[in-house]
Amino acid sequence: MTSAPMAVPESKRAAVSVEREKLLDIERGKGLGILLVVYGHLVMQGTLGEQAWYQATKSAIYTFHMPFFMYLSGFVFFFTGAHNALDRNFSQFFAKRFDRLLIPFIVMCLINVFGKQIAETFVHVDDGVSGFWQGPWAVISNSPNNPTISIWYLLVLFVYSVLTPILWRLSSRQIGILFLFSLAIFFIPASERFYVARILSYFVFFAAGMLSCKYSEYALNIFSRYIILWLVVFAAALYIGRSFPYWLLLCGAASIPFLHALVKLPIFENDKILLWFGQNSMVIYLFNTIFIGIAKGIYVKILPYHGPWFAFMVVILMLAGTLLPILAKLALQAVPMAGPIYKYVR
Repeated sequence: MTSAPMAVPESKRAAVSVEREKLLDIERGKGLGILLVVYGHLVMQGTLGEQAWYQATKSAIYTFHMPFFMYLSGFVFFFTGAHNALDRNFSQFFAKRFDRLLIPFIVMCLINVFGKQIAETFVHVDDGVSGFWQGPWAVISNSPNNPTISIWYLLVLFVYSVLTPILWRLSSRQIGILFLFSLAIFFIPASERFYVARILSYFVFFAAGMLSCKYSEYALNIFSRYIILWLVVFAAALYIGRSFPYWLLLCGAASIPFLHALVKLPIFENDKILLWFGQNSMVIYLFNTIFIGIAKGIYVKILPYHGPWFAFMVVILMLAGTLLPILAKLALQAVPMAGPIYKYVR
């Protein structure tokens, strides 16, 4: 016999509703970000006759889409009070972050590595795996042939989640000191091996999100009031692009005020599409490359992909990379026994 659910006080329900309302712009930002992520994964460089227009747009997106995602993650991290995890049960906090971020990373790495080995015997596979043991080692060491580099964000975000509360304490809880530290380590030369370069390079955007959240009343007002200026700055940064030595910092920083102001525009107040994609960003991030790979393997067997057909293929792969993961999530939700799996994609 099950007990009746505990009633939630009206005041608490109202507070939760207000908190969620405050983050709707963040959810829409995640929706925009995940669409950009999927677009960048559609065709690997140098494969399937990648056309100039796709190569140019993908190259531009790669200069800012993950910095913007890290900014959003830092905003939520500070908003939820996770930076003060040392003041609470840090071991429990660590376990939850491990379960939420590192377990999906490990599982998806195994699925990608061994799935690609099997798929290579039947269809075309981008960024394939050379051997049974080489695949997992490539993932761990982040060697140039890493078959699961597309989900590096989960590992790096886990590192930030665990270290940021410690750094927050060491910085005497001063967000300015933490931000300056994050900016300083950006310029430290580091190898891509074992994800060191990514950990050092993206923390500045995570800290920028924390900074923006702490002073959100002022920061978001400045973002929205001067959106045209931020658009010009962002466009100029994209124009300069990779010709600038620190292009990631330039384009990433320029994207933040414009893109955050963009999703706060009145036109998006009643938007459900970006919100929907944002709420499903985790499952899309985990599974988009798998469904893109399956769709691509089928597509190239039955349809051409050169000339004008390339654009048609891009549309098909975009639909596969965004909608099929959500359908998979709904299927898992409908299966009672899939609860332990569903919790990682909700």
